[in-house]
Amino acid sequence: MSKPRYSLLSFALLLGLFLSACSGGAPAAPAGQPTGEAPRPTPAQQTGTPAAAVNPAAQPAAPASGQAGQPTTGQAGQPASGQPEQRSVQAGGDPGGPVSDAPAAPVVARSRTTGRAITLEVWLTDWEQSTQQFFNDQLVPAFEAANPDIAVNVQYLDWRVFTEKLIAAHAGGVLPDIYQAGAEYVAPLATKGMALDIDKYIASWGQRDDFYDSAWSTVTYQDKTYGVPILSAPQTLMFRKDMLEQAGVSGGPTTWDDLEQVAMKATRRDGDKFVISGFNARPIWQQYMWFLFQNGGDVFTQDGKVVVNSPEAIEALDYFSRLFNQDRVASKSSIAAPTANVGAMAANLVAMQLGNQLTVRDFRQNNPSAAANLVVADPVARKQQVTTNWTDWLAISKQSKQADAAWKFIQFVADKDNLLKYNETMYFIPPRKSLRTAGYMADPQLQQFVTIMEKYGRSINTNPAALEVYQTIMQNAVDDAVYQKKNAKQALDDASRNIQRAMRR
Repeated sequence: MSKPRYSLLSFALLLGLFLSACSGGAPAAPAGQPTGEAPRPTPAQQTGTPAAAVNPAAQPAAPASGQAGQPTTGQAGQPASGQPEQRSVQAGGDPGGPVSDAPAAPVVARSRTTGRAITLEVWLTDWEQSTQQFFNDQLVPAFEAANPDIAVNVQYLDWRVFTEKLIAAHAGGVLPDIYQAGAEYVAPLATKGMALDIDKYIASWGQRDDFYDSAWSTVTYQDKTYGVPILSAPQTLMFRKDMLEQAGVSGGPTTWDDLEQVAMKATRRDGDKFVISGFNARPIWQQYMWFLFQNGGDVFTQDGKVVVNSPEAIEALDYFSRLFNQDRVASKSSIAAPTANVGAMAANLVAMQLGNQLTVRDFRQNNPSAAANLVVADPVARKQQVTTNWTDWLAISKQSKQADAAWKFIQFVADKDNLLKYNETMYFIPPRKSLRTAGYMADPQLQQFVTIMEKYGRSINTNPAALEVYQTIMQNAVDDAVYQKKNAKQALDDASRNIQRAMRR
C-alpha cells in the first residue's frame, strides 16, 4: 500500500531498539536504511498517494458504536450523510473508503460487564463502522453471555500505527491478549515471541481443513500455527468492458504485453491530467508482488535465500515502473472521484485496475447501472498465472495469561455464522470453504474471486525480518523505480543488500 501502516521514522527507531533488545547488541540501523543513512519518507508519504483508486490505505479510527460523533450509516456502513466513511481496511493495499489521512487515537469499545474473573484485551485493525457495530452490539455481548467469567474489550486500531504500537507493547510487556495481523507478520511474530503456537488448540478444534490453503499458509511458520485466518482478499485484474470497447478492444488482456497495449489504448489524457487511466496501478509493494510472482520471481525463497534482484524480479519492476512513466497509463498520485466513498473505476475514471471484492461493492452501491460492465478477470500471465491472496488473522499474544480464554474468543469469531457476518461488514471473502456460497457470498462476482483464489492464489513468503523487508525495504525499492530515482536493477540490488543486512540482525 502506498500509505504506510506506520510512521516510518517511529517504526524504524522502535524496530531498531526492539531488534537490539532481542539480540543484546547495539541498536540496529533504522529499518531499510544502510548504516549512517537517515530514514527517508517514501514518495507515497510525501504525496499522500492512496492505496486504492481513491482511498488511503488505512483510515483513522471512528467512534465506537453509540458514542458521540458517529455518523449515521446507510447500507453496508456507508454514511447516509455523504460524509467520508470511517474505516481501517488494508488487505492487499486495496482499502475502499476515503477519509482524512491523519491517524486518529484508537477507539476502545469497553465491555458493558464488570466484575468478571477474566478480561480479554483485543486489537482489531481491519474494520469499518459496521464492523464496530457488529462487534460492539452483537458478537461481544453474545460471547460474554455464553462465557459469564470473561469480559472483552475491543480496541480498533489504524493500520498505520499498528506495527509500532505492537512492537512498543511487546517491549513494555503489555501486548493485548488477541490481535489482528496481516500477511507478512507470522515469522516476525513467531520468532520474536510475540505470538503463541496454537497447534494444540487447532488439533482439538478439528476445523483446519475448512480453510483455504492460501489463507492458512499465512498463519504458519516452520510447521507451526500461530493464528486463525479471518478474512481474505485475492487481488486480480478488473476491467470495464464498456470502456475497453470504446477504446476498440474486445475482451480483456491475458498477458503482460496485452495489458500494456490495452492500457495505452484505453488511456485518455488532457495534458498531464488523466481523463481515463488505462490501468490504475498503485505504486505499492503489494501490487509489485503480483507482477513479481507472475514472472517467476520472489523476494526470498522459503529456505531464506534472497532472490529479490534476480533477472525475473528486475524485469517485473522495470515493467511495473514503465506503466507509470514511459507508458503513462497509471498515475503516481490518486485518481480522485468527485464524490466521497466512490472508487475511481465506479466513477468512470479507470478502465482497468488490480483490485479485490471492494470494487464489486463500490459498483453495487454507487454505480449499479454500470455493474454489468465490471469484469472480474483471471490474472494475466507472464511465466506463470498466479495472483496474490492477502489474509488477515487473529493471534494470541505469548504474553497473555489467559490463553485458554483467548482461544475461546478466537473460536467464537471464527465460527461459521460469525465469520460470515464479520466479513460481510467489509465485503471481504471468508477464508472458510463451507462459506463459499453462503449469504452475500452467493454473488456471482464474489464467486469469481473465490475461484481465482482457489486456482491461482498464493501468499507471500515470510521470515523473521519480513516486516522490515516488505513494509520498508520493498516499498523503498518500488518508490525508487517508479519515481525514477534508480533503475530497476539498482533499486533491487540495494534492496538485496538491505534485506540481507536485516536478516543478519
